[in-house]
Parts: sequence; C-alpha cells; structure tokens
Amino acid sequence: MDIDPVRKIREFGALLARNKAALVRAEGELAGRRYTASARGGLVRAEVDHLARLVGIHIDRAAVARSRSGELGAYIVEAVGQAREEARAEYRRLIQAGVR
Repeated sequence: MDIDPVRKIREFGALLARNKAALVRAEGELAGRRYTASARGGLVRAEVDHLARLVGIHIDRAAVARSRSGELGAYIVEAVGQAREEARAEYRRLIQAGVR
C-alpha cells in the first residue's frame, strides 16, 4: 500500500487542475446558451441561461384564467425547475467528459 504523502498531494493537485480546466472549457462552450421548459401544455414557459439563472418567463393569459388558487405558482415552479435541471445536466455532462 502506497502512502507517500508527497505523491498523493501531487496526484490531488493534478486532479484539481484537470477539474478546473474542464470547468473553464464547459463554461466557454455553454456561454450564451438558453434552456427553455414549459408546464401546463406550454401555457407557462421559463427560460434560463447556461448557469441556470432565470432570464425569462412567459405566462399565457389562458393559464391565469384557467388556474385555480395556487396552481399557477406550481406551474411556474415546475417550468423553472425543469429548465434549470436541463441547464445543469448539460453542464455536468460537459465537465465529466472533460475530466476523463
């Protein structure tokens, strides 16, 4: 069993460098991309950027008219959550591909 601390520190440093490089590449590749998701059959749509920050939301008038108390809020949360998850999944995929 190898327990050379200097070697372990160097290996860890190399791993950190690979991770940082993968993060920078992923950030550059995804910059400017937008991810959109919808709820309630497209009546509520949310758009996020590559960092999963909300940049836009569209609520159709029909969604307001047809929603009962509290439903509209749930649809908004659903659409935003789906768009953010899509952006994060793409980011994770690129980082994992770059670290290998």
